[in-house]
Amino acid sequence: MVCLDPFTPDEFTIWYRHLGRLRLFWAKPLVELLPLYKIPEGCVIKVRWASERPRLEEAYIAILKKIRKLDFLVPLRGTKILLTPHVIEKDLYQQRGALYIYSTSRPCASGIHIEKPTEGHPEPGPDHIVISSDASGHKYLVYLNKWNFNIDYLWIASEEYIDEAVESAICETRRLGGRYTSVATGEGHLSSINFDLYKPDYLYNTYKLAF
Repeated sequence: MVCLDPFTPDEFTIWYRHLGRLRLFWAKPLVELLPLYKIPEGCVIKVRWASERPRLEEAYIAILKKIRKLDFLVPLRGTKILLTPHVIEKDLYQQRGALYIYSTSRPCASGIHIEKPTEGHPEPGPDHIVISSDASGHKYLVYLNKWNFNIDYLWIASEEYIDEAVESAICETRRLGGRYTSVATGEGHLSSINFDLYKPDYLYNTYKLAF
């Protein structure tokens, strides 16, 4: 029971587990994921994240397709995360990010695989497929996670190349048998890139709630 469209429950669990390696405010290294309950507007799940502290960090993730009063979350003790297509009032949250999901059924344009990015970019991990516009990466550079098909790192020379960059990841995801490519942002992680310029099939705002 996970209600994040378009993922199945199993797809969501795998996707979220690998997303945790980015250590976003709403997705950290996952130890346990427990579906709690379903409501007409969505569902609530409980997660336990690995922490530098002796105890695990507990968080509750509310996924709401339609917005409602959030007072039902007040009794829950721990970090509270909200995923919703809607925008909420600023005094209700401490941090904000976004989740963009692109179907692999849409048109795409292939990039090229490169072994090592040019100087100035972070070192890709063993789970990354590095895709570029050309051998020198003049237009864009993408690190696609091969397990959950999330774009973990993206550099573009200018916003006019956002379509090509995301489409190269979509093509690679399709080649590997994935149904969706995602981009997860948080304050300080890919937050300076306007992904709205390449309209996603699904868009969620992600919030760390202030209560």
